[in-house]
Amino acid sequence: MEKTRVDIRKGAIAYVQQGEGEPIVLIHGIPTSTYLWRNVIPLLATDFTVYALDLLGYGDSDKPVKADLSIPAQTEYVAEFMMRVGLTHATVVGNDIGGGVAQLLALDRPELVRRLILVGTVAYDLWPLHEIEQLKDPAWDAKTLDLRTGFKEVLVKGIFHKERVTDALVGEYASHFVGLQGREAYLHCARALNNRDILIRAAEIERLTVPVLILCGKGDDSQEVMVGQRLADQLPSSRLVVVKDAGHILPEDQPEEVARLMKAFIKETPPCKDY
Repeated sequence: MEKTRVDIRKGAIAYVQQGEGEPIVLIHGIPTSTYLWRNVIPLLATDFTVYALDLLGYGDSDKPVKADLSIPAQTEYVAEFMMRVGLTHATVVGNDIGGGVAQLLALDRPELVRRLILVGTVAYDLWPLHEIEQLKDPAWDAKTLDLRTGFKEVLVKGIFHKERVTDALVGEYASHFVGLQGREAYLHCARALNNRDILIRAAEIERLTVPVLILCGKGDDSQEVMVGQRLADQLPSSRLVVVKDAGHILPEDQPEEVARLMKAFIKETPPCKDY
């Protein structure tokens, strides 16, 4: 996927743009990148203009060592990214921590979010994963961190079709964090995550009136279906779909079904009348 770069105040954001029509913004999680959406983007681009970005600190975006990479900060960066590429609104899609960014974006910049699609999203306090949380221990600074081993553990846990977790797939995601600087960059990403950033705003999130589609993998061992159900029970304009034969990283397991559900939701759901 050919990427373009656009400058925001903390560095450059790399992104893919494909298609024509109503805009969709795709936000990945950890430890992934725009590569997560590679099989979804062409399917959406037949009807929409798709923007898939690498969050600051991830993928081919800049990795500033002192930048705040928390979910609230990433929310500000995504809003600035949208402004820089000329987007006044979009359907915003987020997987994993990208779902947390999407939730806060709908709260803090509601004019930018026409619809919200949460795909295996983080919510409340049942995150980060142990594999990510343990990296906050300073003892990891003195260890030789094998990123490929760690990435494989996260992918195996998050993907239902385990046979798809090949060395090539692991290598693609790990390739953005090579060498000593890459190792430090990844630790910086992991250590910026704090479930309190979402938890303290849970009551506000539950009052969102923007249309929301929540997609959960039936085989998700990371963010259990009950989390998606809890969100759906509280959000007044939401719909929950549980996808079979899928885990936490749904775009790797069921890209065609994810794209189909997104397209149907966008076409069938008018944006909130307040937007």
